[in-house]
Amino acid sequence: MTDRAGASLYEHLYRCIRTDIEAGIITEGEKLPSKRSLAKHLGVSLITVEGAYSQLIAEGYLRAEQRRGYFANLPVLLPIVDFTRGNHLRSRDAVEEAERKTREIVTPLAITAASSLIDLRTGNASPELFPFKLWTRTIRSVLAHESERTLLADVPTAGVFRLREALAAYLHGLRGMNVEPEQIIIGAGAQYLYGLLVQLLGRQHTYAIETPGYPRLAKIYRANDVDVVFIPLDEQGASVNALRASAAGVVHLMPSHQFPTGLITPISRRYELLTWANERNNRYIVEDDYDCEFRFAGMPIPTLQGIDSNERVIYVNTFTKSLGAAFRVGYLVLPWHLVKRFEEQLGFYSNTVSALDQLVLAHFIESGDYERHVNRLRTMQRLLRDELIAALRISAISKRIWIEHEDAGLHFILHIDSQYSAKDLQAAFLREGLDVCPLSCYELAAKPASVSPQTRIPSVATLQDRRFTLCYGGLRREQIGSVVSAMERAVLR
Repeated sequence: MTDRAGASLYEHLYRCIRTDIEAGIITEGEKLPSKRSLAKHLGVSLITVEGAYSQLIAEGYLRAEQRRGYFANLPVLLPIVDFTRGNHLRSRDAVEEAERKTREIVTPLAITAASSLIDLRTGNASPELFPFKLWTRTIRSVLAHESERTLLADVPTAGVFRLREALAAYLHGLRGMNVEPEQIIIGAGAQYLYGLLVQLLGRQHTYAIETPGYPRLAKIYRANDVDVVFIPLDEQGASVNALRASAAGVVHLMPSHQFPTGLITPISRRYELLTWANERNNRYIVEDDYDCEFRFAGMPIPTLQGIDSNERVIYVNTFTKSLGAAFRVGYLVLPWHLVKRFEEQLGFYSNTVSALDQLVLAHFIESGDYERHVNRLRTMQRLLRDELIAALRISAISKRIWIEHEDAGLHFILHIDSQYSAKDLQAAFLREGLDVCPLSCYELAAKPASVSPQTRIPSVATLQDRRFTLCYGGLRREQIGSVVSAMERAVLR
Protein backbone atom coordinates (compact mmCIF):
# COMPACT_ATOMS: atom_id res chain seq x y z
CA MET A 1 0.00 0.00 0.00
CA THR A 2 2.98 2.30 -0.59
CA ASP A 3 3.55 4.65 -3.53
CA ARG A 4 0.00 6.05 -3.43
CA ALA A 5 0.92 9.24 -5.37
CA GLY A 6 -1.26 11.37 -3.10
CA ALA A 7 -4.35 9.17 -3.38
CA SER A 8 -6.33 8.22 -0.28
CA LEU A 9 -5.86 4.69 1.04
CA TYR A 10 -9.24 3.47 -0.13
CA GLU A 11 -8.75 5.01 -3.58
CA HIS A 12 -5.32 3.40 -3.90
CA LEU A 13 -6.69 0.00 -2.85
CA TYR A 14 -9.60 0.35 -5.29
CA ARG A 15 -7.20 1.13 -8.15
CA CYS A 16 -4.89 -1.78 -7.29
CA ILE A 17 -7.75 -4.30 -7.28
CA ARG A 18 -9.29 -2.85 -10.45
CA THR A 19 -5.93 -3.04 -12.25
CA ASP A 20 -5.47 -6.67 -11.19
CA ILE A 21 -8.96 -7.56 -12.45
CA GLU A 22 -8.44 -5.80 -15.78
CA ALA A 23 -5.03 -7.49 -16.19
CA GLY A 24 -6.47 -10.93 -15.40
CA ILE A 25 -4.34 -11.35 -12.26
CA ILE A 26 -7.62 -11.68 -10.40
CA THR A 27 -9.66 -13.98 -12.63
CA GLU A 28 -13.37 -13.97 -13.48
CA GLY A 29 -15.39 -15.38 -10.58
CA GLU A 30 -12.40 -15.49 -8.22
CA LYS A 31 -13.38 -14.93 -4.61
CA LEU A 32 -11.75 -11.98 -2.87
CA PRO A 33 -10.88 -11.89 0.83
CA SER A 34 -13.56 -10.72 3.22
CA LYS A 35 -13.40 -7.06 4.13
CA ARG A 36 -12.25 -7.84 7.66
CA SER A 37 -9.51 -10.29 6.66
CA LEU A 38 -8.17 -7.98 3.91
CA ALA A 39 -8.12 -5.04 6.31
CA LYS A 40 -6.17 -7.12 8.85
CA HIS A 41 -3.75 -8.41 6.20
CA LEU A 42 -3.01 -4.91 4.86
CA GLY A 43 -3.00 -3.21 8.23
CA VAL A 44 -5.69 -0.72 7.23
CA SER A 45 -9.07 0.15 8.67
CA LEU A 46 -12.22 -1.78 7.80
CA ILE A 47 -13.69 1.48 6.45
CA THR A 48 -10.85 1.69 3.89
CA VAL A 49 -11.64 -1.76 2.50
CA GLU A 50 -15.39 -1.10 2.58
CA GLY A 51 -14.87 2.08 0.55
CA ALA A 52 -12.75 0.28 -2.06
CA TYR A 53 -15.14 -2.68 -2.36
CA SER A 54 -18.19 -0.39 -2.61
CA GLN A 55 -16.62 1.56 -5.47
CA LEU A 56 -15.67 -1.65 -7.30
CA ILE A 57 -19.22 -2.97 -6.90
CA ALA A 58 -20.69 0.31 -8.16
CA GLU A 59 -18.51 0.11 -11.29
CA GLY A 60 -19.24 -3.59 -11.84
CA TYR A 61 -15.78 -5.01 -11.13
CA LEU A 62 -17.05 -6.95 -8.10
CA ARG A 63 -20.31 -8.61 -7.19
CA ALA A 64 -21.45 -9.35 -3.66
CA GLU A 65 -23.24 -12.63 -3.01
CA GLN A 66 -25.13 -12.91 0.26
CA ARG A 67 -23.39 -15.19 2.78
CA ARG A 68 -20.78 -16.16 0.17
CA GLY A 69 -18.61 -13.06 -0.19
CA TYR A 70 -17.17 -10.94 -2.98
CA PHE A 71 -16.33 -12.21 -6.48
CA ALA A 72 -14.52 -10.62 -9.43
CA ASN A 73 -16.27 -9.61 -12.65
CA LEU A 74 -13.85 -9.43 -15.54
CA PRO A 75 -14.79 -6.84 -18.21
CA VAL A 76 -14.45 -8.65 -21.53
CA LEU A 77 -15.17 -7.29 -25.01
CA LEU A 78 -17.82 -9.50 -26.55
CA PRO A 79 -17.30 -11.07 -29.97
CA ILE A 80 -19.48 -9.78 -32.79
CA VAL A 81 -22.70 -11.76 -32.90
CA ASP A 82 -25.37 -11.71 -35.60
CA PHE A 83 -28.74 -11.03 -34.03
CA THR A 84 -31.97 -11.41 -35.93
CA ARG A 85 -33.67 -8.11 -36.37
CA GLY A 86 -36.41 -7.89 -33.78
CA ASN A 87 -39.34 -5.74 -32.89
CA HIS A 88 -37.50 -2.51 -32.08
CA LEU A 89 -39.64 0.31 -30.83
CA ARG A 90 -39.61 3.25 -33.11
CA SER A 91 -41.19 5.91 -35.20
CA ARG A 92 -44.00 8.36 -34.98
CA ASP A 93 -46.40 6.15 -33.00
CA ALA A 94 -43.93 5.56 -30.18
CA VAL A 95 -42.87 9.20 -30.06
CA GLU A 96 -46.48 10.34 -29.97
CA GLU A 97 -47.12 7.90 -27.13
CA ALA A 98 -44.18 9.43 -25.24
CA GLU A 99 -45.56 12.92 -25.89
CA ARG A 100 -49.00 11.83 -24.67
CA LYS A 101 -47.51 10.56 -21.44
CA THR A 102 -45.57 13.79 -21.05
CA ARG A 103 -48.81 15.75 -21.44
CA GLU A 104 -50.37 13.54 -18.77
CA ILE A 105 -47.60 14.65 -16.44
CA VAL A 106 -48.35 18.32 -17.06
CA THR A 107 -52.09 18.49 -17.68
CA PRO A 108 -53.21 17.73 -14.08
CA LEU A 109 -51.33 20.79 -12.90
CA ALA A 110 -54.29 22.84 -14.08
CA ILE A 111 -56.24 21.76 -11.00
CA THR A 112 -53.69 23.34 -8.67
CA ALA A 113 -52.00 26.71 -8.95
CA ALA A 114 -48.43 26.05 -10.07
CA SER A 115 -47.00 28.43 -7.48
CA SER A 116 -48.49 26.36 -4.64
CA LEU A 117 -47.03 23.04 -5.79
CA ILE A 118 -43.85 21.61 -4.30
CA ASP A 119 -41.77 20.52 -7.28
CA LEU A 120 -40.54 16.94 -6.94
CA ARG A 121 -40.69 16.32 -10.69
CA THR A 122 -38.02 18.47 -12.35
CA GLY A 123 -35.50 18.70 -9.54
CA ASN A 124 -34.38 22.14 -10.70
CA ALA A 125 -32.19 23.76 -8.09
CA SER A 126 -33.66 26.55 -6.01
CA PRO A 127 -32.54 30.05 -7.11
CA GLU A 128 -31.37 30.52 -3.52
CA LEU A 129 -28.51 28.09 -4.23
CA PHE A 130 -27.04 30.14 -7.07
CA PRO A 131 -23.73 31.76 -5.98
CA PHE A 132 -24.82 35.34 -6.70
CA LYS A 133 -22.04 37.05 -4.74
CA LEU A 134 -19.28 34.97 -6.31
CA TRP A 135 -20.76 35.36 -9.77
CA THR A 136 -21.10 39.14 -9.39
CA ARG A 137 -17.50 39.38 -8.21
CA THR A 138 -16.35 37.31 -11.20
CA ILE A 139 -18.24 39.50 -13.67
CA ARG A 140 -16.65 42.62 -12.18
CA SER A 141 -13.19 41.04 -12.39
CA VAL A 142 -13.65 40.07 -16.05
CA LEU A 143 -14.96 43.55 -16.96
CA ALA A 144 -12.01 45.14 -15.17
CA HIS A 145 -9.27 42.95 -16.63
CA GLU A 146 -10.43 42.02 -20.13
CA SER A 147 -10.18 44.52 -22.98
CA GLU A 148 -13.27 45.87 -24.71
CA ARG A 149 -12.02 44.28 -27.89
CA THR A 150 -11.94 40.85 -26.24
CA LEU A 151 -15.37 41.25 -24.67
CA LEU A 152 -17.02 42.40 -27.89
CA ALA A 153 -15.16 40.14 -30.32
CA ASP A 154 -16.93 37.57 -32.47
CA VAL A 155 -16.90 34.22 -30.70
CA PRO A 156 -15.36 31.31 -32.66
CA THR A 157 -17.85 28.64 -33.71
CA ALA A 158 -16.55 26.17 -31.12
CA GLY A 159 -16.46 28.76 -28.33
CA VAL A 160 -13.97 30.94 -26.47
CA PHE A 161 -10.69 29.01 -26.27
CA ARG A 162 -10.06 30.05 -22.66
CA LEU A 163 -13.30 28.40 -21.53
CA ARG A 164 -12.49 25.27 -23.53
CA GLU A 165 -9.08 25.14 -21.81
CA ALA A 166 -10.71 25.54 -18.39
CA LEU A 167 -13.22 22.78 -19.16
CA ALA A 168 -10.51 20.39 -20.37
CA ALA A 169 -8.62 20.86 -17.10
CA TYR A 170 -11.82 20.54 -15.06
CA LEU A 171 -12.87 17.32 -16.80
CA HIS A 172 -9.45 15.84 -16.20
CA GLY A 173 -9.69 16.58 -12.50
CA LEU A 174 -13.33 15.60 -12.00
CA ARG A 175 -13.79 12.74 -14.48
CA GLY A 176 -10.24 11.64 -15.31
CA MET A 177 -10.81 12.51 -18.98
CA ASN A 178 -7.78 13.28 -21.15
CA VAL A 179 -9.18 15.74 -23.67
CA GLU A 180 -7.75 18.74 -25.48
CA PRO A 181 -9.49 22.14 -25.65
CA GLU A 182 -9.83 21.74 -29.44
CA GLN A 183 -12.20 18.78 -28.88
CA ILE A 184 -14.68 20.87 -26.86
CA ILE A 185 -17.64 22.66 -28.49
CA ILE A 186 -19.58 25.27 -26.48
CA GLY A 187 -23.27 25.90 -27.10
CA ALA A 188 -26.41 27.33 -25.52
CA GLY A 189 -27.54 24.22 -23.66
CA ALA A 190 -27.88 20.52 -24.45
CA GLN A 191 -30.94 20.86 -26.70
CA TYR A 192 -29.05 23.13 -29.10
CA LEU A 193 -26.04 20.81 -29.03
CA TYR A 194 -28.16 17.76 -29.89
CA GLY A 195 -29.33 19.61 -32.99
CA LEU A 196 -25.71 20.24 -33.95
CA LEU A 197 -24.95 16.56 -33.43
CA VAL A 198 -27.70 15.52 -35.81
CA GLN A 199 -26.27 17.83 -38.46
CA LEU A 200 -22.77 16.54 -37.76
CA LEU A 201 -23.56 12.81 -37.73
CA GLY A 202 -26.31 12.93 -40.33
CA ARG A 203 -30.05 12.36 -40.60
CA GLN A 204 -29.52 9.01 -42.30
CA HIS A 205 -28.95 7.46 -38.87
CA THR A 206 -31.66 6.08 -36.62
CA TYR A 207 -31.20 7.51 -33.11
CA ALA A 208 -31.84 5.29 -30.09
CA ILE A 209 -33.04 6.47 -26.68
CA GLU A 210 -33.32 4.52 -23.41
CA THR A 211 -36.74 3.64 -22.02
CA PRO A 212 -37.70 4.53 -19.35
CA GLY A 213 -36.07 7.79 -20.31
CA TYR A 214 -36.35 11.52 -20.68
CA PRO A 215 -39.43 12.24 -22.86
CA ARG A 216 -38.08 15.53 -24.17
CA LEU A 217 -35.18 13.76 -25.88
CA ALA A 218 -37.57 12.06 -28.29
CA LYS A 219 -39.09 15.44 -29.14
CA ILE A 220 -35.69 17.03 -29.69
CA TYR A 221 -34.43 14.32 -32.03
CA ARG A 222 -37.73 14.11 -33.87
CA ALA A 223 -37.75 17.90 -34.29
CA ASN A 224 -34.42 17.43 -36.05
CA ASP A 225 -36.14 15.10 -38.54
CA VAL A 226 -34.55 11.77 -37.61
CA ASP A 227 -36.03 8.34 -36.91
CA VAL A 228 -36.13 7.41 -33.23
CA VAL A 229 -36.14 3.96 -31.61
CA PHE A 230 -36.45 3.10 -27.93
CA ILE A 231 -34.09 0.65 -26.23
CA PRO A 232 -35.31 -1.01 -23.01
CA LEU A 233 -33.23 -1.27 -19.87
CA ASP A 234 -32.27 -4.43 -18.04
CA GLU A 235 -30.63 -4.57 -14.61
CA GLN A 236 -27.32 -3.31 -16.07
CA GLY A 237 -28.56 -0.53 -18.29
CA ALA A 238 -29.40 -0.30 -22.00
CA SER A 239 -29.94 -3.76 -23.51
CA VAL A 240 -27.23 -4.51 -26.06
CA ASN A 241 -29.36 -7.30 -27.57
CA ALA A 242 -32.18 -4.84 -28.23
CA LEU A 243 -29.69 -2.30 -29.57
CA ARG A 244 -28.33 -4.84 -32.06
CA ALA A 245 -31.86 -5.83 -33.06
CA SER A 246 -32.69 -2.23 -33.85
CA ALA A 247 -31.64 -0.14 -36.82
CA ALA A 248 -29.87 2.37 -34.59
CA GLY A 249 -26.61 3.98 -35.66
CA VAL A 250 -26.46 6.42 -32.74
CA VAL A 251 -27.53 5.71 -29.17
CA HIS A 252 -28.07 8.32 -26.45
CA LEU A 253 -27.11 6.95 -23.02
CA MET A 254 -26.79 8.09 -19.42
CA PRO A 255 -24.43 5.36 -18.14
CA SER A 256 -23.22 6.98 -14.93
CA HIS A 257 -26.68 7.78 -13.54
CA GLN A 258 -29.60 6.99 -15.78
CA PHE A 259 -32.70 9.16 -15.62
CA PRO A 260 -35.22 8.28 -14.31
CA THR A 261 -34.18 4.86 -12.93
CA GLY A 262 -30.89 5.89 -11.31
CA LEU A 263 -29.11 2.83 -12.77
CA ILE A 264 -25.31 2.85 -13.02
CA THR A 265 -24.02 0.86 -16.00
CA PRO A 266 -21.26 -1.54 -14.83
CA ILE A 267 -17.93 -1.80 -16.59
CA SER A 268 -18.76 -5.07 -18.38
CA ARG A 269 -21.86 -3.55 -20.01
CA ARG A 270 -19.90 -0.44 -20.95
CA TYR A 271 -17.47 -2.58 -22.92
CA GLU A 272 -20.39 -4.40 -24.55
CA LEU A 273 -21.80 -1.04 -25.66
CA LEU A 274 -18.41 -0.01 -27.06
CA THR A 275 -18.24 -3.36 -28.89
CA TRP A 276 -21.61 -2.59 -30.49
CA ALA A 277 -20.33 0.83 -31.57
CA ASN A 278 -17.22 -0.73 -33.13
CA GLU A 279 -19.05 -3.43 -35.09
CA ARG A 280 -19.85 -1.01 -37.92
CA ASN A 281 -18.45 2.22 -39.24
CA ASN A 282 -20.18 5.45 -38.25
CA ARG A 283 -21.85 4.12 -35.10
CA TYR A 284 -21.71 6.48 -32.15
CA ILE A 285 -22.63 6.66 -28.47
CA VAL A 286 -23.77 10.01 -27.08
CA GLU A 287 -22.77 9.95 -23.40
CA ASP A 288 -25.02 12.25 -21.38
CA ASP A 289 -23.28 12.95 -18.05
CA TYR A 290 -25.91 15.39 -16.85
CA ASP A 291 -25.43 15.23 -13.04
CA CYS A 292 -21.93 13.80 -12.64
CA GLU A 293 -20.99 16.23 -9.84
CA PHE A 294 -23.55 14.70 -7.49
CA ARG A 295 -22.23 11.33 -6.36
CA PHE A 296 -22.61 10.88 -2.61
CA ALA A 297 -20.87 7.53 -2.05
CA GLY A 298 -17.44 6.63 -3.38
CA MET A 299 -15.65 8.23 -6.29
CA PRO A 300 -17.27 9.42 -9.52
CA ILE A 301 -17.91 6.57 -11.98
CA PRO A 302 -15.43 6.70 -14.92
CA THR A 303 -16.90 7.87 -18.21
CA LEU A 304 -17.47 5.81 -21.33
CA GLN A 305 -15.44 8.43 -23.16
CA GLY A 306 -12.51 7.65 -20.90
CA ILE A 307 -12.38 3.97 -21.89
CA ASP A 308 -13.16 4.52 -25.58
CA SER A 309 -10.04 3.82 -27.64
CA ASN A 310 -11.72 3.97 -31.06
CA GLU A 311 -13.36 7.41 -31.07
CA ARG A 312 -16.95 6.17 -30.85
CA VAL A 313 -18.14 8.26 -27.85
CA ILE A 314 -19.36 11.85 -27.89
CA TYR A 315 -19.53 13.32 -24.39
CA VAL A 316 -22.23 15.89 -23.48
CA ASN A 317 -22.70 17.92 -20.32
CA THR A 318 -24.20 21.18 -19.07
CA PHE A 319 -24.20 23.37 -15.98
CA THR A 320 -27.95 22.99 -15.40
CA LYS A 321 -27.69 20.92 -12.22
CA SER A 322 -24.86 22.94 -10.69
CA LEU A 323 -25.77 26.52 -11.69
CA GLY A 324 -29.47 26.23 -12.51
CA ALA A 325 -31.78 25.61 -15.44
CA ALA A 326 -31.64 29.26 -16.52
CA PHE A 327 -27.87 29.00 -17.11
CA ARG A 328 -27.91 27.91 -20.74
CA VAL A 329 -24.37 26.73 -21.36
CA GLY A 330 -23.48 23.21 -22.44
CA TYR A 331 -20.61 21.53 -24.21
CA LEU A 332 -19.66 18.55 -26.36
CA VAL A 333 -16.39 16.62 -26.32
CA LEU A 334 -15.88 15.30 -29.85
CA PRO A 335 -13.56 12.52 -31.02
CA TRP A 336 -10.70 13.94 -33.07
CA HIS A 337 -12.01 12.78 -36.44
CA LEU A 338 -15.30 14.60 -35.75
CA VAL A 339 -13.46 17.80 -34.78
CA LYS A 340 -12.22 18.11 -38.37
CA ARG A 341 -15.67 17.28 -39.74
CA PHE A 342 -17.24 19.89 -37.45
CA GLU A 343 -14.85 22.58 -38.70
CA GLU A 344 -15.53 21.69 -42.35
CA GLN A 345 -19.31 21.25 -42.19
CA LEU A 346 -20.44 23.55 -39.38
CA GLY A 347 -17.63 26.05 -39.02
CA PHE A 348 -19.78 28.80 -40.54
CA TYR A 349 -22.15 28.81 -37.51
CA SER A 350 -22.05 31.67 -35.02
CA ASN A 351 -21.54 30.56 -31.46
CA THR A 352 -24.72 30.92 -29.38
CA VAL A 353 -23.12 31.97 -26.07
CA SER A 354 -21.76 35.50 -25.67
CA ALA A 355 -18.05 36.16 -25.15
CA LEU A 356 -18.78 37.79 -21.78
CA ASP A 357 -20.69 34.78 -20.45
CA GLN A 358 -17.98 32.39 -21.62
CA LEU A 359 -15.16 34.46 -20.15
CA VAL A 360 -16.97 34.81 -16.84
CA LEU A 361 -17.52 31.06 -16.66
CA ALA A 362 -13.89 30.40 -17.63
CA HIS A 363 -12.67 32.69 -14.85
CA PHE A 364 -15.14 31.11 -12.41
CA ILE A 365 -13.69 27.67 -13.14
CA GLU A 366 -10.03 28.77 -13.24
CA SER A 367 -10.25 30.54 -9.89
CA GLY A 368 -11.57 27.43 -8.15
CA ASP A 369 -14.81 29.21 -7.25
CA TYR A 370 -16.88 26.81 -9.35
CA GLU A 371 -15.39 23.72 -7.70
CA ARG A 372 -15.90 25.22 -4.23
CA HIS A 373 -19.50 26.07 -5.16
CA VAL A 374 -20.14 22.51 -6.38
CA ASN A 375 -18.59 21.06 -3.21
CA ARG A 376 -20.85 23.23 -1.04
CA LEU A 377 -23.85 22.37 -3.18
CA ARG A 378 -23.06 18.65 -2.99
CA THR A 379 -22.84 18.84 0.79
CA MET A 380 -26.14 20.72 1.02
CA GLN A 381 -27.89 18.30 -1.32
CA ARG A 382 -26.53 15.31 0.59
CA LEU A 383 -27.88 16.72 3.86
CA LEU A 384 -31.20 17.47 2.18
CA ARG A 385 -31.42 13.92 0.80
CA ASP A 386 -30.47 12.40 4.18
CA GLU A 387 -33.08 14.44 6.06
CA LEU A 388 -35.80 13.63 3.53
CA ILE A 389 -35.06 9.90 3.57
CA ALA A 390 -34.80 9.87 7.38
CA ALA A 391 -38.17 11.63 7.65
CA LEU A 392 -39.77 9.12 5.27
CA ARG A 393 -38.33 6.19 7.21
CA ILE A 394 -39.92 7.29 10.49
CA SER A 395 -43.18 8.42 8.90
CA ALA A 396 -46.60 6.76 9.14
CA ILE A 397 -45.98 5.21 5.69
CA SER A 398 -42.51 3.85 6.49
CA LYS A 399 -43.68 0.23 6.25
CA ARG A 400 -45.28 0.88 2.86
CA ILE A 401 -42.30 2.41 1.09
CA TRP A 402 -38.73 1.61 0.20
CA ILE A 403 -36.04 3.61 -1.54
CA GLU A 404 -33.31 2.77 -4.05
CA HIS A 405 -30.62 4.44 -6.18
CA GLU A 406 -30.17 7.31 -3.75
CA ASP A 407 -26.34 7.44 -3.81
CA ALA A 408 -25.98 9.54 -6.96
CA GLY A 409 -27.74 12.40 -8.66
CA LEU A 410 -30.55 14.56 -7.31
CA HIS A 411 -33.35 12.02 -7.43
CA PHE A 412 -34.14 8.58 -6.11
CA ILE A 413 -36.78 5.91 -6.72
CA LEU A 414 -39.57 5.65 -4.16
CA HIS A 415 -41.53 2.38 -4.12
CA ILE A 416 -45.03 2.56 -2.64
CA ASP A 417 -46.96 -0.50 -1.50
CA SER A 418 -50.52 0.59 -2.18
CA GLN A 419 -53.88 -0.68 -3.40
CA TYR A 420 -54.10 2.40 -5.63
CA SER A 421 -52.59 2.66 -9.09
CA ALA A 422 -49.70 4.99 -9.84
CA LYS A 423 -52.07 7.34 -11.67
CA ASP A 424 -54.41 7.48 -8.65
CA LEU A 425 -51.48 8.10 -6.32
CA GLN A 426 -50.15 10.85 -8.58
CA ALA A 427 -53.56 12.55 -8.51
CA ALA A 428 -53.68 12.22 -4.72
CA PHE A 429 -50.20 13.73 -4.40
CA LEU A 430 -51.27 16.58 -6.65
CA ARG A 431 -54.31 17.30 -4.48
CA GLU A 432 -51.93 17.50 -1.52
CA GLY A 433 -49.72 20.00 -3.37
CA LEU A 434 -46.94 17.66 -4.54
CA ASP A 435 -45.85 17.56 -8.18
CA VAL A 436 -44.29 14.09 -8.47
CA CYS A 437 -44.36 11.53 -11.30
CA PRO A 438 -44.55 7.75 -11.40
CA LEU A 439 -41.86 5.93 -13.31
CA SER A 440 -44.48 4.89 -15.86
CA CYS A 441 -44.62 8.50 -17.10
CA TYR A 442 -41.10 8.02 -18.46
CA GLU A 443 -41.83 4.75 -20.27
CA LEU A 444 -41.34 5.77 -23.89
CA ALA A 445 -42.78 2.68 -25.54
CA ALA A 446 -45.57 0.29 -24.67
CA LYS A 447 -43.85 -3.04 -25.48
CA PRO A 448 -40.44 -4.56 -24.69
CA ALA A 449 -37.92 -4.95 -27.52
CA SER A 450 -35.86 -8.11 -27.93
CA VAL A 451 -35.12 -8.61 -24.26
CA SER A 452 -36.60 -11.33 -22.10
CA PRO A 453 -38.92 -10.47 -19.20
CA GLN A 454 -36.50 -12.18 -16.83
CA THR A 455 -33.73 -9.73 -17.63
CA ARG A 456 -35.73 -6.54 -17.86
CA ILE A 457 -35.35 -4.08 -15.04
CA PRO A 458 -38.20 -4.46 -12.51
CA SER A 459 -39.05 -0.77 -12.83
CA VAL A 460 -40.58 -1.39 -16.22
CA ALA A 461 -42.27 -4.61 -15.22
CA THR A 462 -44.51 -5.44 -12.29
CA LEU A 463 -43.06 -2.97 -9.80
CA GLN A 464 -43.23 0.02 -12.11
CA ASP A 465 -46.86 0.86 -11.51
CA ARG A 466 -46.16 2.10 -7.98
CA ARG A 467 -42.66 3.48 -8.35
CA PHE A 468 -42.09 7.22 -8.30
CA THR A 469 -39.10 9.28 -9.34
CA LEU A 470 -38.60 11.74 -6.51
CA CYS A 471 -36.45 14.71 -7.62
CA TYR A 472 -35.44 16.65 -4.54
CA GLY A 473 -32.88 19.08 -6.00
CA GLY A 474 -35.17 22.12 -5.66
CA LEU A 475 -36.60 21.19 -2.27
CA ARG A 476 -35.92 23.39 0.74
CA ARG A 477 -35.17 21.81 4.12
CA GLU A 478 -38.11 23.58 5.77
CA GLN A 479 -40.43 21.89 3.24
CA ILE A 480 -39.49 18.33 4.22
CA GLY A 481 -42.09 18.07 6.98
CA SER A 482 -44.84 19.29 4.65
CA VAL A 483 -43.78 16.87 1.92
CA VAL A 484 -43.83 13.85 4.22
CA SER A 485 -47.16 14.83 5.77
CA ALA A 486 -48.67 15.28 2.31
CA MET A 487 -47.39 11.86 1.26
CA GLU A 488 -48.88 10.29 4.36
CA ARG A 489 -52.30 11.78 3.61
CA ALA A 490 -52.14 10.71 -0.04
CA VAL A 491 -51.06 7.12 0.65
CA LEU A 492 -53.18 6.46 3.75
CA ARG A 493 -56.41 8.07 2.57
